[in-house]
Amino acid sequence: MESRPLIAVTLGDPSGIGPEIIAKALPARVQDFCRPLVIGDAACVQRHLDRYYPNIKIHTVTQPKEAHFVAGHLNVLDCAHVPADLPMAQATAAGGRAAVAVIRKAVDLALAGEVHAITTAPINKEAIHLAGHPYPGHTEMLADFTHTQHVALMLAGGNLRVVLATTHVPLEEVKALITKERVETILRVTHKWLTQIGIDRPHIAVTGLNPHCGDGGVFGDEEAMAIVPALDSVRADGIDVSGPHSADALFGRIHHTPTDAVVTMYHDQGMIPIKMASMGSAVNITLGLPILRTSVDHGTAYDIAGQGIASADSLVEAMRMAATLSSPAHAAS
Repeated sequence: MESRPLIAVTLGDPSGIGPEIIAKALPARVQDFCRPLVIGDAACVQRHLDRYYPNIKIHTVTQPKEAHFVAGHLNVLDCAHVPADLPMAQATAAGGRAAVAVIRKAVDLALAGEVHAITTAPINKEAIHLAGHPYPGHTEMLADFTHTQHVALMLAGGNLRVVLATTHVPLEEVKALITKERVETILRVTHKWLTQIGIDRPHIAVTGLNPHCGDGGVFGDEEAMAIVPALDSVRADGIDVSGPHSADALFGRIHHTPTDAVVTMYHDQGMIPIKMASMGSAVNITLGLPILRTSVDHGTAYDIAGQGIASADSLVEAMRMAATLSSPAHAAS
């Protein structure tokens, strides 16, 4: 019986590096631990394969059960049209439509149990907005497609897990979003996921929002008004949390402090340390969904798209994480 999980890999923005890293990684680097099924445009994938693995041919399928995993073939569920003359390194409505279409298809397959997990290549926010989909990013889109109320974005890599309380919002809007309810929800979602992967009593460290956690209100009161009450609330239910910690101090000693995850208040506060710790191989995991989704830790990289120099390392690690978390041991946790 086949033990390798079936992972749906979405094409991402066809004008970015998604098709390139898929073409580089899937034929040679992931077959030992999973069965990859690309969700996208077969002709687009073939154009990129011809550059890196000209002997690999596309096997086009209409449903996962038609896929056959044999040497010399890459399975593609052909469900989105990418114009052959779509410009590289440029946000377009056509690229945005294709990116959203393949994500929706992958979600439907995962919800139906036809694939074990989804790994997503990067999308471009401007492109999906041009296509009429005003999502801030993958996380919010996946929540909508799965009708999930509470989700959280986690980056994992280099023995560090970081969860963001707010994601892709302007910095000036972060303050208003840091509420007791939001922080408490993020903590509960994070704790639940950590226990689901087999950590009996996870410890979660929580950063403050302001420099020096507000210094008693001198630099802001979000710690006292929102973060501390949220910590008190989840502690009352037996969740092991500490904080709020000054982010600079916490991440400065993180490798000497037993912590299963760190919840940070805004995008760069969490992204900078995780990317430094992982050296470009971090994995994005969406917590709270009824399906398993992992992703790369980078964007569409328009600055290098089409040049053949993009690294597929993060995609490989994202697929490895998806395979690990969808294994029977984790599924039974």
